[in-house]
Amino acid sequence: MYKTGTLLKPWGVLLTAACLWGSAPSAWAAPESTLEPSSAAEVAETPAADANPAEAAPPSSAADVSAVRSLPPAMPRAVTPVPVPPLPEVIPEAISPDPAGLVGLYPTEETDLGVGHLRPRQAASLQGGSWPHSPTANASWLRGVTLPIYAAPEGEPWGWFINGWLVMDQTDPLAVGRDAAFSMLHTYSGLYTFPVMEIRPDGWFRFQYTPAGTAWAHVSHLNLGSVELTVETWEDRFLAAGWIEFRRHGASQALMLQPGSEQSLQALIAPNSRIEPLEFEGDWARVRVIQPVDACAALPGAGTREGWIRWRTGEQDPLVWFPPEGC
Repeated sequence: MYKTGTLLKPWGVLLTAACLWGSAPSAWAAPESTLEPSSAAEVAETPAADANPAEAAPPSSAADVSAVRSLPPAMPRAVTPVPVPPLPEVIPEAISPDPAGLVGLYPTEETDLGVGHLRPRQAASLQGGSWPHSPTANASWLRGVTLPIYAAPEGEPWGWFINGWLVMDQTDPLAVGRDAAFSMLHTYSGLYTFPVMEIRPDGWFRFQYTPAGTAWAHVSHLNLGSVELTVETWEDRFLAAGWIEFRRHGASQALMLQPGSEQSLQALIAPNSRIEPLEFEGDWARVRVIQPVDACAALPGAGTREGWIRWRTGEQDPLVWFPPEGC
């Protein structure tokens, strides 16, 4: 059984989580491509993040949480916060997931990638070459996550991701990666994240956590633990990465003069090309293509063109991916 629990952090951080999730309507602020707050206003609205999320005491009982505050006036009215459900009666000690039980890190051509991913918002310690020593590296950030999950939007919660565990009512907790295989994607250098399959305008999103299992969560719950979360769309991730490649390897692809036109073929993109995304417009992306290249380096005589490619199908399945480690 669960017993009553309330919000773990003030509403100031909750505002950031709700406003910056990746598929907000156009009137809302889009997520920044960087992992850190990038404006003075954003920093002013967001309390200072823990210097070391792993050192923050994870919740061990309902007594560890603070009272829910009233809805801030600045929160988008399209997203109504969902009441925080009671915490599990027994919360396991925080652990880091076992990487041996994380599957699907490198997607194949057939992998359903969804529309984005669920990741920690603050990840400064993952920048540069020191990321192997980061307390949030790979999937270790899950030890600081507290997130209720649902079978359907607006329904009753059936479990929690908390302290690196999947905790369910009347069932023994499952340690992520140790007691069962969990699905994650390698999306940043030194970071594994959950693919998000769909996002609703009211703040509900569905993410994949096992090869055959998905769950719903709400953006108003993304900062209940010591590690604050955000939902980032693939468009924003690809722009931040600065480099994409077609998932169907070995085949030339069309570079068009205009999006959506079958009569505007400009050139063919050879497999030995570097594709840099510049902007996204629906299922189309404007790109800069450099070819030929050897890995990241342009070969002698290489040329550059700009045009449009179809980057996802009509079912919103991405046709492109990116190398998370960069060049």
